[in-house]
Amino acid sequence: MLHSSDEKPFLDHLEDLRWTVFKALAALALASVVGFIETKPILRLLLGPLKQAGEDPAKILRFLGVVDPFSVQLQISLLTGIVLSLPAVLYFVGEFLLPALTPTEKRALLPIFSTGAFLFLLGGFFSYAVLLPQTLRFFVQYSHDLGVETQWTLPNYLDFVVQMVVGFGLAFELPLVVVLLTHFGILRAELLRRYRRHAIVVIIVAAACITPTSDPFTLFLLAVPMYLLYEISLWIAIGIERKRGRPISSPGSPPALEPEAEQDKPVP
Repeated sequence: MLHSSDEKPFLDHLEDLRWTVFKALAALALASVVGFIETKPILRLLLGPLKQAGEDPAKILRFLGVVDPFSVQLQISLLTGIVLSLPAVLYFVGEFLLPALTPTEKRALLPIFSTGAFLFLLGGFFSYAVLLPQTLRFFVQYSHDLGVETQWTLPNYLDFVVQMVVGFGLAFELPLVVVLLTHFGILRAELLRRYRRHAIVVIIVAAACITPTSDPFTLFLLAVPMYLLYEISLWIAIGIERKRGRPISSPGSPPALEPEAEQDKPVP
C-alpha cells in the first residue's frame, strides 16, 4: 500500500484518465481508418456465411438507399476499428488501473482477460462458422417454400451477422462470470441448481433480446447453447466448491445446520 506522501493527487488521477481516454480514442480512430481502407476484404469475410449457405450474395443482397453504400462502408470501418483496437484499449485501461491493484489482483488480471477474450472469440467463431450458415439457409428455404423470392438489403444482413456473432461471443462469457462469482463467494452451486428452471426463463428472455429477429428458430439456436453453458458453469462452480472443501447439498435438501455449542452438564 502506498503511503499518503506517495499517493497521487486527485487532479493527477484525472489527468491520467484523460490520457487513457485519448489513447483509446486514437487507437479506435486509427483502426477505423484501416477498416475504411480495407472494406472490400472485410465485406467478403462478412459475406462468408451466406456463401457457405450456398447462396450468391450478388443475387440476394441489394442497396435500396442512395447513401447506403457509404453508410455500409462507415459501419464496416467502425466495426473493424472496435475489434482491432480492443486489445490496445484493454491495455490502456489496465495500465491505468494497475497501480491501484494488489499483487494478487495484478497476477489474476492477465488470465482473466485472456480467458474472456478466448471465450468471446470462441462464441463468435461458433456463430460465424456453424450457426449463421444454417440460419441463413433456413430462411432462404423458408422464403422459397412460401413462393417468395429472397431479397435482403446489405445493411440489414450486416446487422444480423454482427448481432449474432457479438451475441454468441457475449453468451460464451457466462462460464467466466460464474467462476469469478463463485471464487469470490458471491454465488453458490446450490443456488444455480435450485433455480435451474428460473434460469431457463431468463435465458430465453436474454436470447430474445440478443437475437436480431423474433423468430423461434433463431431464438432456439441461441437459447440451447446458452443453457448448455449454464450447465457447464454449474459443474465448474461445483468443482470450485469441492476444491475448497465446501459441502455440496443435493437439490431440495434442507440446508446444513451448524453444530450447536455443547452445554455444560450440571455437576451433581
